Amino acid sequence: MDIDMEHRFLFLLFLFFSFVLKESASKCPYRTDAEVLIFGAGTAGVTAARVLNDHGLNSFKVLEAHDKIGGRIRNITFKGFQIEVGANWIHEAPGNTGSRSDNDNPIWTLARDNQYRCDVDLEGVDVLISGGFTESSIFMDFNNQAQQYETFNTSEIEMDYIAKYKEALKTNGTNTVRQGLNMNNWRPDSPLKQLIEWSEFDFTYAATPNESVVSLTAENDNVNFGERCFIVTDQRGFASVLRCMIANFGDHQDKILTNTNVTSIELYSECVCAEVMGQGRMCGDYGIVTFSIGVLQNWIANNKFKGTSLSPAKIRAITNSRMGLYLKIFVKFPNVFWNISASYTYATNSTKRGYYPVLQPIGASLPGSPPIVLMSVTGDEAMRISHLSKGEVRQEVVAVLRQWYNIENESLLTITNDDIEYHDWSTDEFFLGMFSNNPTTLTIDDKRNLAMPEGRLYFSGEANSIEHGGTIHGAYCSGMDAATEILKRAQGEILHKNYSSYMV
Repeated sequence: MDIDMEHRFLFLLFLFFSFVLKESASKCPYRTDAEVLIFGAGTAGVTAARVLNDHGLNSFKVLEAHDKIGGRIRNITFKGFQIEVGANWIHEAPGNTGSRSDNDNPIWTLARDNQYRCDVDLEGVDVLISGGFTESSIFMDFNNQAQQYETFNTSEIEMDYIAKYKEALKTNGTNTVRQGLNMNNWRPDSPLKQLIEWSEFDFTYAATPNESVVSLTAENDNVNFGERCFIVTDQRGFASVLRCMIANFGDHQDKILTNTNVTSIELYSECVCAEVMGQGRMCGDYGIVTFSIGVLQNWIANNKFKGTSLSPAKIRAITNSRMGLYLKIFVKFPNVFWNISASYTYATNSTKRGYYPVLQPIGASLPGSPPIVLMSVTGDEAMRISHLSKGEVRQEVVAVLRQWYNIENESLLTITNDDIEYHDWSTDEFFLGMFSNNPTTLTIDDKRNLAMPEGRLYFSGEANSIEHGGTIHGAYCSGMDAATEILKRAQGEILHKNYSSYMV
């Protein structure tokens, strides 16, 4: 064999083995444990499991790091009662004649419609979720002459803001919502106007108009189920809606695996595998990731997606997304000193926008409950407060309410650190934020790419919904979509079983 032929032979041999190694690396090197692995047992993960189960694909496993399902729906015991430290509302509930959608929120259907009760009782009681509509609001501003806070009629300011906000979302050639508002002559040039803007925008998106892009905010605002919200105070916890969804699984305890912490995911052309802390590797023919944007960003930064790399479009979409900072602070007081007839009491602050701006009398919805209020903060204030001690938070809350209600009787405000409860989602390693929003770094194409599968790995969760991002029903719809796509791909056809109860 001459030198040229030898070189050619070695080159071809190199190409052959390179091809073989590449193919063997992309094919599944392990046996599969299930047809579908679902990562996370929040709303999206449980919904996906329910859809797969109802369509005959019973070989799946849901891997959940916590000891119970729910994800960002989480109830804890506070002063002998269950409170929701995560998701708390069924947004845009039915019954509003101004609704822009022909359908009810699917979460409302699951939680409150008699037609879709569980076939088995949960804890021997009715499944219908209890709570109440949150509608009435009062706004307080500081009267310099009287040197105290007083209630103001803000209906004209509210109508002015809403009209200009709607026009701002139609504005072409602008990037931020703030720029659109400026072009439509909305100027938050007083504490009361800033408060109105916070109540209408920041309270929803956990970000300011300056931080939010017009295009995605307009899409997110265009489709909803109406204006009413239903706050869940059910003592079984909001997550009982999800437990109801899986109550009829014949072997759900074998399918929903809690305390199962996935530390990495491997992508192959024929399977998706996961490394589970203390348990080794698990593989499925397909996978559905329901992690929050914060966790996905952390995983990309720490190279936790193995095997076939995620596409540049997927990485860019995840990197450009943001998690909203939202902190719910529950406080128990000795007596009621606030207006219990209003669902929300808003009050201005002349020096710091969004400084403890709202109070909700949660205790009024819990028969027998001690006086409990919820004070929510967002954005920079949520981040600042999350770094304080409970004692420091207690001092700030007491000082704010003393000023709001002109309280001199200290016994009304005598509380301890044990009378305050909250969960800092921004530092929770399994979420790293409360919910996604619409940052200026994100485009509609990015948003679409969030939901695109990577080979056999599908992505789901509230962040993947353009119209319903940041909501439970957005996570629900996304979980349904991912499961439906896997059913089409795995079974080669669209199943004709009626599942209208899942459709939005």
